[in-house]
Amino acid sequence: MGRNQQLYQYLYQTITMQIFNGTFIYGQEFPSQKEICQRYNAGITTVRKVMKMLAEEGYIHTAQGLPSVVTYRTSQEAHAGFLVQSREEIADAYKGLGLLMPVLYREGAKRCNESDLCSLHKILNHISEQMELPDHYQLANDFFTALLRPLKNQLIIDLELDSENYLHVPYIAYPGIDNPFATTVERTLTWFSKAIYQIEHRQFDDFWAGASKLYCDSEVRVDNYLYALGKYTGNTSKKNGDIRWFRIKGHSELYARLAMTLVRRIIAGEFDNEQYLPSIPKLMEEYGITKNTARRAVNLLNSLGIAQTFDKKGSVITPEGDTSFISELNLADPVIQERLSFFLDALQIVAITAHSCASSISFIPDHLGHSMESRLRTALDNRITPLSFQLLMNAFIQLLPHQSLKNIFRQLDDLLIWGHYMQAIDNSFYPGYSEMALAMDAVVTALKDQKSDALPDAFSNAFTLVYQNVGMVFSKFHYSTFDKWKNLT
Repeated sequence: MGRNQQLYQYLYQTITMQIFNGTFIYGQEFPSQKEICQRYNAGITTVRKVMKMLAEEGYIHTAQGLPSVVTYRTSQEAHAGFLVQSREEIADAYKGLGLLMPVLYREGAKRCNESDLCSLHKILNHISEQMELPDHYQLANDFFTALLRPLKNQLIIDLELDSENYLHVPYIAYPGIDNPFATTVERTLTWFSKAIYQIEHRQFDDFWAGASKLYCDSEVRVDNYLYALGKYTGNTSKKNGDIRWFRIKGHSELYARLAMTLVRRIIAGEFDNEQYLPSIPKLMEEYGITKNTARRAVNLLNSLGIAQTFDKKGSVITPEGDTSFISELNLADPVIQERLSFFLDALQIVAITAHSCASSISFIPDHLGHSMESRLRTALDNRITPLSFQLLMNAFIQLLPHQSLKNIFRQLDDLLIWGHYMQAIDNSFYPGYSEMALAMDAVVTALKDQKSDALPDAFSNAFTLVYQNVGMVFSKFHYSTFDKWKNLT
């Protein structure tokens, strides 16, 4: 499954969901291909493919030279029922994104220059008495997207756009039920003006608090709205343990995600007593994939020094300290450069948001600290290895209470596999490991003592040090991807 295929599937699923929930209703003019490209951050080829699928399935009608029209027809009760079934997922997403996004907005605000502030003022000046409610939404989306652009991280922009689409809840009018997003020009003007003032006067914590409150208040209003709709329709929320609405996977091919899944299983000790990793046929059967995908995943593990494949025998986990694979890595290769860029983007998000997201952790399994401690002994040559960093990520994701956050960080974790390329860099470029070792020990101690209140500082310090250490290494190179580091600090 290639990158474009993943994106068109995501886009098709997102649009059909919005047709079912009443965002697009029967007889309504459907957005143009250009508008779909902008709204969902997708290319024209992907959009045309999805539009063709929607037309073939009877969701929309297209005609050359005319606007497309929604042809899917159902009752108002059916739209409301679909929304109510998503109530639990939507509440979870608000809680997760309420921890994640305000921190990113604050970091973007800190990097705003005069040009960025000018863009924010232009958005403010577009507010008028003639504005319709959808225009309020669009201005808010434009405002927050503009705030994130100074971070120069495409994954963050993708996350913002996806969250806007997923959290959009259309208003279905029933007696006594108010629109949860109803607002006034005065209220919008006041919020924007205050936010810009706070950014200009470097009151970043006050701005963060306001953005956090915006998410919290919206969550309450939307949940009350969906609860009220449920009383009319008789529907109840359906549990979904695997919320998959975020699109980071568009940047990670299926074979790479499979390789990362195997890395997680290696870290967990699943193969400690096995002579060989699962064979190609076994991977095909277990994951429902093609032979080519399974083979590419195993080849990737070999190229990253994680596994070694012996002809007519099988693949084994590479012994610690084996560097025979390094000579085959060329960090100037454009493909490797792109993958390292994704690695940097993913690592930046983790480092910025770890403290806020870890503040939601309340339960720590008894075994986790001792298990992590026993496996942290993989660090060699006075530096943190990719496998020891993976232990940190695994523990972090396992502890997060919100499925939306687990989903996002799992997909970021899929991109972190490209950090294994850094093993091709000589040890002399790495900073000393002593500070990092103390940070990892602090995480282990908090886990063993089950002190959830110590985890935000512990995880944040560890991830930030990893990010800084990576930056120190990259800053000594002159490839285009490594130059990007200057924009991330």
